[in-house]
Amino acid sequence: PEEVSLYVGIPFCPSRCVYCSFVSATVEKCLPLVEPFVEALCREIKVTGEVLKQAGRRVRTVYMGGGTPTTLSAEQMDRVLTAMEAHLPLEGCTEFTVEAGRPDTISPDKLAVLARHRADRVSVNPQSMNGGVLERMGRPHSGEDIRRAYEQVREAGAFAVNMDLIAGLPGDTPEGFARSLSE
Repeated sequence: PEEVSLYVGIPFCPSRCVYCSFVSATVEKCLPLVEPFVEALCREIKVTGEVLKQAGRRVRTVYMGGGTPTTLSAEQMDRVLTAMEAHLPLEGCTEFTVEAGRPDTISPDKLAVLARHRADRVSVNPQSMNGGVLERMGRPHSGEDIRRAYEQVREAGAFAVNMDLIAGLPGDTPEGFARSLSE
């Protein structure tokens, strides 16, 4: 009863996938909003930390999702994670996941920021390893890009890695999904 799980939503993505139902926007369209969002989020984190501490609650798990959190720059991500460490009761936090759902948003400098902070799990989300299915969904990357991103995350540190797949995407087949799952 004294523990909470915290979801930190970053509502920006490089592009909008056809299946997405999250409140998010393409970063290209909303670039002027990203910096004010980060500033507001850091203020909200501070207030949330005060409320949690007053209520005698501590954070057990953190999931930073989206959108695509790694759409933020390394410097912006560092500011958000620094605010979280400074203001939230994370002493008993047992899992801190950051969604890096798009391989085109994963970079060594962003992974270094995650490693310096409390992140211990990175979620790389191909949704499918089939190039045709990825194209129909509006994802401008290939299965090879996903494999490279996975290797980059593995080389960056001691992160656990999870990967999301979606069954039944337009143009996929049970056999195609099985190949993605196998890979």
